[in-house]
Amino acid sequence: MKKTFLSILFVAFTLTISCSTEQVAVQSVENMKTDELKSFDSALKSLTAPENRSTPEETERLGTQLNDRALEVLFVAARKLMSSTNDKSIDLNATTRLDKEKIIVKATDSYFKQLNLIKANQKSQN
Repeated sequence: MKKTFLSILFVAFTLTISCSTEQVAVQSVENMKTDELKSFDSALKSLTAPENRSTPEETERLGTQLNDRALEVLFVAARKLMSSTNDKSIDLNATTRLDKEKIIVKATDSYFKQLNLIKANQKSQN
């Protein structure tokens, strides 16, 4: 009985330590993100919010494209992210829908590159 109790206690202790170190690793990635990356990340997540979803009329008119509200939410965060990268190849003062979409595409690419770099750095530290 004593051995069983000690074995269960050991397993519980091991799981607790394992889970706590995993949480520290996840928090480290979030802490390593810049404000611009956090802003773009929250803009991406906000696309699923009810107020940013397309209405049936917008879906009929735009198809699978972003509606104007969602486009503007992403564009603001994308412009902020791209201005922090000092990429001079794009004009951040876009006025047309197509120009805004191009900036969003470049920002999305930049976001995932930076996120992968953070994860690689964090992985090399472990």
